[in-house]
Amino acid sequence: MKLPADGIDAPPNVMAGPGAPPVAEPAALGVARVSVGSGMARAAHALVRGATRELLAAGTYESLADGLDYGELNALLGRTR
Repeated sequence: MKLPADGIDAPPNVMAGPGAPPVAEPAALGVARVSVGSGMARAAHALVRGATRELLAAGTYESLADGLDYGELNALLGRTR
């Protein structure tokens, strides 16, 4: 079966975000890498905005409750594929 990526002379990459198909779908078409670009940073910035609004408006910190501790973060970032 010929895949859409078969005619490309390099590993095809795609940019994805909200509403894009799950990673498995482009992978099945021959996509080598799915990137989210600045999407994770923008999501983190939105969390910072929400936490700042909460702190300034209510003086509370509940939006920080789901943060990762340093051990978990280091383990996540150090994980090999």
